Amino acid sequence: MIIKKPQIFLKKISNVSIFLNIITSALGILYLIMPSPSILYDVFGVFMIFSWSLNLIMLSIIDKYLNKSSAIGKKINRHSYFFIVSFIICLLMMVFGIILTNFILSGFLAILGSLMIISGFFLIVIYGIYYSLLIFTTLSKEGWNFD
Repeated sequence: MIIKKPQIFLKKISNVSIFLNIITSALGILYLIMPSPSILYDVFGVFMIFSWSLNLIMLSIIDKYLNKSSAIGKKINRHSYFFIVSFIICLLMMVFGIILTNFILSGFLAILGSLMIISGFFLIVIYGIYYSLLIFTTLSKEGWNFD
């Protein structure tokens, strides 16, 4: 995919990513407050998938235009790897939390499973907001190769 103005494109993607991550976190809090089934939770799932996908797309685009030899480039590159690792760990936490809550109906392990699901979800969303803000604020500084 050839992007004609990558700086403007990345700025728009990071804006949309910030917005989607904030909406996803708000819907996640609403889900914790009112856990009864609703059509709203289907919308929540769509927002969650879009925000996570957009974060991963932004990671792949950033890798192409980031100057990894500058100070800002090194910082963003480090955060990119940390985001990938934390994303994988949080997804595993959510999966194992779901497994625990499905097989154990009460007790400490059921509470632990629920906490794993909740913390995995919110860590992904919070770090997605932070990472998108980091990209948005550093796009106008040195450390990028927009040739």
